[in-house]
Amino acid sequence: MSPSRTEAPPVAHRLGLADTARVATQVLVPLVAQGAVVRRPRVLALAERVDAARRANGVLADLRQRHGPGPVEANILGRRVTIPLAAEDVREILDADPTRLSPATREKRAALGHFEPEAVLVTDPADRAPRRALNEAVLDSGYAVHRLSGAFHHAVCEEARRLLLRVGPTGELGWETFHITFDRVIRRIVLGAAAVDDVPLTRLLNGLRSDGNWAYAHPRRRRVQELFAHRLAGHLQRADPDSLAGLLAEQPHTAENAAYGQVPHWLFAYDAAAIAAYNTLALLATHREHADCVRAEANDADPEDPYATATLAYLRSCVLEALRLWPTTLVILREDTDPGRGSGTTAIVSSFFHRDAETLPFADRFDPLAWSTGDAGPARGIVPFSAGPVACPGRNLVLFTVTALLATLLRERDGLRLVQGRLRDDGAPLPHTLDHTALRLQFGAA
Repeated sequence: MSPSRTEAPPVAHRLGLADTARVATQVLVPLVAQGAVVRRPRVLALAERVDAARRANGVLADLRQRHGPGPVEANILGRRVTIPLAAEDVREILDADPTRLSPATREKRAALGHFEPEAVLVTDPADRAPRRALNEAVLDSGYAVHRLSGAFHHAVCEEARRLLLRVGPTGELGWETFHITFDRVIRRIVLGAAAVDDVPLTRLLNGLRSDGNWAYAHPRRRRVQELFAHRLAGHLQRADPDSLAGLLAEQPHTAENAAYGQVPHWLFAYDAAAIAAYNTLALLATHREHADCVRAEANDADPEDPYATATLAYLRSCVLEALRLWPTTLVILREDTDPGRGSGTTAIVSSFFHRDAETLPFADRFDPLAWSTGDAGPARGIVPFSAGPVACPGRNLVLFTVTALLATLLRERDGLRLVQGRLRDDGAPLPHTLDHTALRLQFGAA
C-alpha cells in the first residue's frame, strides 16, 4: 500500500545529528556535486559507479519507514531544509501559490544569477506574473502544438538527417556528437537559422552555467556575462520570424517582463532535453520490443507533418519514461515566504518519487505504458516538468522537439544497439544513476 497521509499535513519531523549527517552527505551533497546547473562529467561518472541516486533514495526510504510519510527537516549549515516523503505533499507544495512557496530560492538565485538573473524562475514572487505571462505567450504553453511547429519541425528533421550523415556508414554515435547536433537544434528554434553555427554563444553560456554550479562560492564574471549578453542580443535583434526570438519581438518589452532576460533560460533549460533524448535512444537500444513499437508508429506517420509528429504518443511516452527513470532536474526547490515560519527551503528529491518501489510496481523498469494508463504522473510525485503554477511553460515544445528528432533518426536508420554503457537488455533493474556521457550507440544500415 502506498505510504500516504489521511489528515492535515503534519509538522515536519526534525532530524537528529546522525540523520542530518546522512541526508547531507548521501542525499544533498551528491546532488550538488553532480552539477545542478550543468553536469560535471567526472563526478557523474563516479555517481554512476556507486549509483548515488539509489543510495540517496535508500536513505529517504529509511527515514520514511522510521518516522512515517510526513516531511522531515534538517538543519544544513544553519539553513532549514524540509524534504517531503509523500507524493501528496509534493502535489501540495507544487500546487501552492508561488507568492507563498517561491521557486526563487536563495540557492537558485545564487546559481542561476550567474547567467539569467532576470529569468522568471529567480524573480521575486511579487514581480513574477508578467514574466511568466511572457514565457507562456512565446512558448505557446496552452497548446499541444506550437504555432511555429512547421518551421521547427523542418529544422529538427534537417539537423537529424545531418547527424546521420555525420555518423556515416558505421552508425556509431557518442554523446558529444549527439550534443553538438542538439545544440544546433536549440539555437535554430530559439534564435533562428543565422544562429545555428554560433558555437561561441553556447560556450559562453556553458561557462557561466559552470560558474552557477558553485552558486555563492564563485564570483560573478561580469565581462563574460557582458560578452554573452551582447552576442545574444545580436540574434534577438535580428528576430528571425521562424524562431522564438521572432515571437519575442512581437511582445511588449517592459521593465516588468524583462523580455530579453527570459531567453537565457530557454537556452539553458532546452539543453536538458538533449540528455532526455539520448537516454531515450539508449533505452530503446536495450528494449527491442519498445523500439519496434516506436519505429512502427513513426513509419505510419507522415514524416513531413508536424501535427503527425505531435501525435506520436508511444514515442512521447518513451521520452517521459526516460525522464522518470533519470530526471534531469535532480531537485525541485521552494522557499517559504512567510517570515513567521522562518527562512527555509523545501527540497523535492525527484528520483526518490520517480523510483519509489513502495508506490510504483514499475519503479526500476522501462514502462512507457505507465504514462498512457495514468500510473505515472503528478499523483505519484512523478513531475519531470514540475507541476502547478510553476510548471515548465515549454513542456509541450520540448516534447515535440525530442519526438521529432528521435522519429527522424529511427525512421531513416534500421536497427539500434548500445555498444558502450552500463544499461543491460536482460531485464535487470535499471540503475538509479546513469552517466549519459559514457553511452555509445550504433544505428544499423541506412
